[in-house]
Formats: sequence, structure tokens, C-alpha cells
Amino acid sequence: MIAYCLDRLGNDPAFLIGGDVPQLGGNARAGSGWLVVEGDESDRTIAALRPEIAVVTNVDLDHHTEFASRIEVETLFEDWLESVPRAVRGDGLEPVEIELAIAGAHNRRNASVALAVVELAGFPRQDAARVLSEFRGAGRRLELRGEAAGVVVTDSYAHHPAELAADIAAVQDGGRVLVLFQPHLYSRTRHLARELGRALAAADVVAVTDVYRAREEPVPGVTGKLVVDAVADERPGLEVGWTPTVEEGAGFIARRARAGDRVLTLGAGDVDRAAALILGALA
Repeated sequence: MIAYCLDRLGNDPAFLIGGDVPQLGGNARAGSGWLVVEGDESDRTIAALRPEIAVVTNVDLDHHTEFASRIEVETLFEDWLESVPRAVRGDGLEPVEIELAIAGAHNRRNASVALAVVELAGFPRQDAARVLSEFRGAGRRLELRGEAAGVVVTDSYAHHPAELAADIAAVQDGGRVLVLFQPHLYSRTRHLARELGRALAAADVVAVTDVYRAREEPVPGVTGKLVVDAVADERPGLEVGWTPTVEEGAGFIARRARAGDRVLTLGAGDVDRAAALILGALA
């Protein structure tokens, strides 16, 4: 959002962002204006950045092989912010009231952060709000993938409980929400299975695949079934399927989807393949 606003306001920003932004032509660019960098606390490299303006949208425990507790994560950010001239904290701002092209209360909070940062960078807030209303989001961030048989399919990179809850809430419009979720990392699944299940229980039908291992070796006894059991415990009677492969999960969801439903495919692994499979099965 920040890079987009700066671009549309004529600043020609350089940026390094974790996801593709179609309206900016990708996830990175060299420019002559402000440099916008999306940092990462997973390996503490955020502490090496020395920005003029720092942004912290929220703080939570997500990387259990690096941090022993949420307090440790909070300490990392607090220590980092001490060396920054100006900082914007998302948890201290109210969601914007302007009309946005993207859904979700979390995006309204993100928009508040973006407007505050762009104003600190020297641009009128009202001009930033005008262009921000036209922002259509980043790839795999509640990205609309298509519609078939009256079923809308949306894909998201969400893989932390807070992200799952935010995305499910964002697409709820009175109809059913069907979710296919792929857990990411054995460490995260082991520590957050209960919280993941609680977030997913807000949906109407849930399918869970096995863990996407990424950089980790398998851990005995840690599978996506832990999340399935957590969903069932949180909301007895909810239709939830243990579908170890993405293909099985896509089939499970497609067989249950009907006109008027919203389907969400969620996860940071190769679950992004599922949207096309679901749409193909529904066509």
C-alpha cells in the first residue's frame, strides 16, 4: 500500500516486497524516490534495517524455531524501534473509513498505517487517501482466482491463526465459506495447532492437508491431522476433512461447494495450486 501510494503520487519509489503487486508490475523495482522494504523477523534480519520511517503493523509469535515466546518477538521490535527516527504502530491506529477496493478489517487497519507513513514522507493525507482507494491488493493476499457454478474462489498466503481468522472474516457475506488449509512448517503446526483450529472453525466447511515442510525436516507425530482434531474439538459437528494432499483437499471442497458459496484456499506452500483444481472441478 505504501509503495503504491508513493508511485501514484509521483514519487517513483524503489521497493522490495514479499508479494507481487500487479498494479506496480511485480514485487521489486529500482526507483529514484523513497525505498520501501518489507522486513522479516523470522531470522531477526529486521534488526539490521536502519529506516528513516519504521512500520510495525502487528506483533505475534509465528516462528517457533527462532523465538521462544511472544515476549521475545516484542523485545526484538522494541529494541529495533529505539534506533528509528520515526515509527508508525498499526496497533495504535483506528481502521480507515474511506472506501477500499479490497476487503477485510485488517486491510482497513493496514490502510491507516499506509496513510500515516505517506504523510510522514511528505505527501498530503487526502491525496494519499484518494489514490489508496484504487489499490487492488497483492498476489495471494485474498486474491480472487475465479468463479464457477456460482462459487467464488479466493486464494491467500495466510498461514498464521490471526491471518486465517482475518481472511475468513473478510469474505463472510452471509453465505457459506468453505476453506482448504495447508499448514506450513512442522514447528508452527506443533505449537499452533489449537489456535489454527480455532480460527478455521469460523468457516462452514474445512479441509486440511498435510504439512508443507518448506525448510524443515518432518517431526514424528506432527501432521495436518493435529489441526483437523483441533477444528473438531473447537466446533463439534462442523464438517471437516483430513485430506493429506492438495488434490484430495480440492476435491473435498469442490464436491461440497454450491452456488452462492465462497471458497478460500489458505497457506504458504503449494496450496496455491488448489484454486485452479477447484474451479476446474466446478466448471
